[in-house]
Amino acid sequence: MSYIDPVWYVVADSLHARILKHGEHGLATIAHLKSDDAKGPEAPRDGAYGKVIAAYLNDAVRKKEAVGLAIAAPGEVMHQITAHLDVESRPAVVKTVDKDLTNIPDHNLASHFDIPATGWPLPKIR
Repeated sequence: MSYIDPVWYVVADSLHARILKHGEHGLATIAHLKSDDAKGPEAPRDGAYGKVIAAYLNDAVRKKEAVGLAIAAPGEVMHQITAHLDVESRPAVVKTVDKDLTNIPDHNLASHFDIPATGWPLPKIR
């Protein structure tokens, strides 16, 4: 029996975000979010983009599509995302990487998250 990694991996910068999951051949993108999903000319700078990403993740955790979250983003973007995660989603965060990994191809991302061989310790699902 092989281990199926239920964690969603997020790589974001101030303009783009990719949501990835483990597939047969490593991490693969399942969704793209762009900063224009946040409205207004100041959106990426005023935290609205972090709200868009967090809202997407909050919804996935609420629907039990994602039971764990590993997030990689540079400082301010990471702060925007984590500040807007709700009370259900915060315990689902298994790893944060304060780094911009958006230019790394999907197949090279796993090593940046230091995924434990036995899998991530996940929160109990309510």
